[in-house]
Amino acid sequence: MENQDFENTDNRKLKVLSKLNLASIFENTTDSVWAINSAYEILYANSVFVSAFHEGFGIYLKTGINLLLSLPKPFREVWKLRYDRALSNESFSFIDNINTENTSLYIEVFMNPIVVDEEIIGALFFGKDITKRKQTEKALIDSQLLLKSSLESQSNTILFSIDKDYHYLYFNSAHAKVMKHAYGKEIEVGMNILDCISSDEDRAIAKDNYDRALRGETHSNVRMYGTENLAYYESFFNPIKNDRNKIIGATGLARDISERKRSELALIESERKLKELNATKDKFFSIIAHDLRSPFNNIIGFSELLIEKVNDTSFTESEKYLNVINSSANNTLTLLDNLLNWAKSQTGKISFKPEKIVFSNIILEVLKLEKTIANAKNISLNYFTADEIEVYADEDMLKIILRNLISNAIKFTKPGGEIRVFAILTKDWVEITISDNGVGMNEEKRKELFKISSNSSTIGTAKEKGSGLGLILCKEFVKKHGGNIWTESELGKGSDFKFTLPFNKSE
Repeated sequence: MENQDFENTDNRKLKVLSKLNLASIFENTTDSVWAINSAYEILYANSVFVSAFHEGFGIYLKTGINLLLSLPKPFREVWKLRYDRALSNESFSFIDNINTENTSLYIEVFMNPIVVDEEIIGALFFGKDITKRKQTEKALIDSQLLLKSSLESQSNTILFSIDKDYHYLYFNSAHAKVMKHAYGKEIEVGMNILDCISSDEDRAIAKDNYDRALRGETHSNVRMYGTENLAYYESFFNPIKNDRNKIIGATGLARDISERKRSELALIESERKLKELNATKDKFFSIIAHDLRSPFNNIIGFSELLIEKVNDTSFTESEKYLNVINSSANNTLTLLDNLLNWAKSQTGKISFKPEKIVFSNIILEVLKLEKTIANAKNISLNYFTADEIEVYADEDMLKIILRNLISNAIKFTKPGGEIRVFAILTKDWVEITISDNGVGMNEEKRKELFKISSNSSTIGTAKEKGSGLGLILCKEFVKKHGGNIWTESELGKGSDFKFTLPFNKSE
């Protein structure tokens, strides 16, 4: 009877082996294949499984050995549950990480019941070593986490990507903060980036940048944002292509370069000031070496001639030479006053005490002082005003401005000409004009006025020489009051020098 049962059991096993054709199918695979009966005894194990089991647990498997008991105790419970599920006619799969003293590996296992004549007589298992795949996946995940961490750590770098319909694919926290701050928008993946930009101007500029990238163009630009607290961003836009080289979206990267830009602007300003300082120095030495020397040559030359002729009763040119000496002395004094005031203004030591002043009192005083020089050229000086006008200005500075502008007008007005002074009130400002019917100037010359760097000096109608320092001083003093100074002129038809001063003290 026992022999008959054994033969029946053995015959059933042979039927299973024959049906599955295990030896011919599974010995050439790189996967582990094994089968057990309902008592967890091995019906079949290919060489890959036997080798892996030995490597992991140090046991060689053979047909008929109880596979469950061959496992170390820590593994038996969990694998019994799995085997029982398969022996209960359940097909399933799972991934397991097996760690032993000898090895650590990942296997993906597929478990299926073995059914013969509608009876479950065991279970068949396929185990695939996916350790390399899992290591690659882990490395990729680690790389992605590292990349994301790196991108998120760049607080001054904005990153985002969109698809061809402008929907967000990705953005970092820096971009989210900027969108919240600029447009009050809490953004999410999938939103349309253009819908999140509330400014029409910004949306149009952004769309142009995105469209260029979506057409395959890689480009960059620098934009300034804000009014008082300026921020500068350098942006880069690139197309996203798939493995078939088809454009599927675009990326945007923007870096806050405000500090760099401020440094660049500070450097430019520093260079400008250095050039201005050098021009000031050159102007100063030019005046000392030439403009201040020339009047003394006249004074010394004519005074020596008068000394020689002092006892010559026939000499009748004394008054003429004395007028030249007087004129040269006055011009030299004016130049020295301008130099002194200019030096004070450059060092910040000049006094500035603005107050309410009746303009007519000041202009009439200046015209009286300039009358002698004007009479020498037979030039009339006139002041016109409809109302008594007051200005809020420093009296000394105002006199210096008027004296220089009127002296300049006398210099370039022909004998017999006329110089007129006007003052009109325009809202909060008083506009003052010194108008002459002299030689005038072309546009090129007009643009060079008031510039410290300009070395050009035009000879007056009576061969008068000048340094140009007076006009530069006028500009600085007018600016000190918060006003503007400019010239309207036409060659051969005279010039109007105009400047504005405040009517009242500014708030």
